Amino acid sequence: MLKQAKEELQMLETQYPNRFGHLKMELKSFILLLESQQYSNNIPSCSTATTQASTNKKRKKGGSLTHEVIIEEISKCQKVEGNFKGRNRIDLVLEKAQSCLRKIQELKSSLCGS
Repeated sequence: MLKQAKEELQMLETQYPNRFGHLKMELKSFILLLESQQYSNNIPSCSTATTQASTNKKRKKGGSLTHEVIIEEISKCQKVEGNFKGRNRIDLVLEKAQSCLRKIQELKSSLCGS
């Protein structure tokens, strides 16, 4: 799944360098999270609370990602809420990554169908 996510990100960055910034950022954060899971499976995570002001960092000039934005996105992915209590954090990450990949595939099919 990590390989497929990287391929989809590369395709988006190549074909649409100035579009779909939020989707690219979300995919980059999932890739980073999946990579960190591979290397630190036994280290407990701590998620930070996101603030409304921190969302403004996402709109950085040029669409570049800051370290804080990446950490914020990872923290969002690591939150365990509501009906997800008791589930394995890795399962949640995989579900989010699959959802993101589905969005990209739907986008690709809609663009090809246009």
